[in-house]
Amino acid sequence: MARTGVLNAATFDDATDFGASITRLYRPVFHDDGGRRAAVTPVSTHVGDAFRAQLRSCQVDDLVFSTVRASGHEVEYAGSVDPEESALKIYYVLDGTAVIRQGTREQTIGPGQLGVHDSMTPYQVWTDTGFDSLIMVLPKSRLLTLGQGYADLSAARFTSGDGAGRVVLPYLQGLASGLDEITRGHGRQMVRSTVDLLTMLFSSAVGAPVSSPEHQRAEQRADITAWIDDHLLDDDLSPGRIAAAHFMSTRSLHALFAEADTTVGTVIRQRRLERAQELLILHPTMSVAEVGRWSGFPDPSYFTRVFRQEWGCTPGEFRQIPA
Repeated sequence: MARTGVLNAATFDDATDFGASITRLYRPVFHDDGGRRAAVTPVSTHVGDAFRAQLRSCQVDDLVFSTVRASGHEVEYAGSVDPEESALKIYYVLDGTAVIRQGTREQTIGPGQLGVHDSMTPYQVWTDTGFDSLIMVLPKSRLLTLGQGYADLSAARFTSGDGAGRVVLPYLQGLASGLDEITRGHGRQMVRSTVDLLTMLFSSAVGAPVSSPEHQRAEQRADITAWIDDHLLDDDLSPGRIAAAHFMSTRSLHALFAEADTTVGTVIRQRRLERAQELLILHPTMSVAEVGRWSGFPDPSYFTRVFRQEWGCTPGEFRQIPA
């Protein structure tokens, strides 16, 4: 059972162990399948240099956020993934330098700059100097407006002097220093803001084509789900109210979510249960009944029942699971 929004930390003095850890962390870029593992090799500029790495990470839904401080090393990825599973791996370098090579492209990323590559084709990343970097994995499905522009993001580089980069890159620097804020109650709002800013940055580079009708409906579902997140404690969270808030009929609202093989009620319940998970983790002294109320489940018995149905354990048992 994955715990969303928990900050983990680890140190490494072995490059192989580091490679195994980031293979597990950076999904779907990497996988335990042989061809999709991260192969890490130390790079020493002085005789006797030892490999060292520190990794802090958390995951919110399908996004991975991490900071990595590591001595000289090279990461080689020889695999590829299906387009529907593909993701972007994004590096904001705080200190040192990183070189990204993918296909015929190669970019050197320095402090205050951002580099990106996709997971559909092999790539190499290496650093002779070592680096301190914010590294994120973002599924391409989160960047609907880019259309077919992903190819322009193979070994791409962005700087604070590049249009939208003047806004986005300083934000990422703050995110790197405050990564633990993602684990707090406003974490999902931060994630949405980060995705929106990265979408703006990448769209400015590849040019945002007109969205297809399918993409437009997916964006509309995402907007409605974000609205639901902000109103989970409202007394009236009925389909009628949600539809009215988005200037559509209740019938259209149901059809919109049916297209994604779900229902509005299912989305509301899932978001409330995910909120409950966060509260159980972040507020260990809060009673189960209080967690239920602050998640939109005023009836403690019903809260415990639906929590068990979804996660296979009661809220109290969930708290006992080691992080």
